[in-house]
Amino acid sequence: DLKHQPGVYLMRDINNIVIYVGKAKDLYNRVSQYFLKPQSGKVFKMVQNVDYFETIITNNEKEALILEMNLIQK
Repeated sequence: DLKHQPGVYLMRDINNIVIYVGKAKDLYNRVSQYFLKPQSGKVFKMVQNVDYFETIITNNEKEALILEMNLIQK
């Protein structure tokens, strides 16, 4: 159900702990890269620990950047 829209994504582990916060100008393209392309190193380890992710759609990329910064600070 990923949309081709700007936004923020939060990856969570099995304990519902946020393990990564990211932003994208196209959520579909960005998030699908983690699961469709072979990964290595720390990204590979992170993807192995993702139980689910959630997305927050924004009006534009700038708004996504601001929201990402605020979520990371939390």
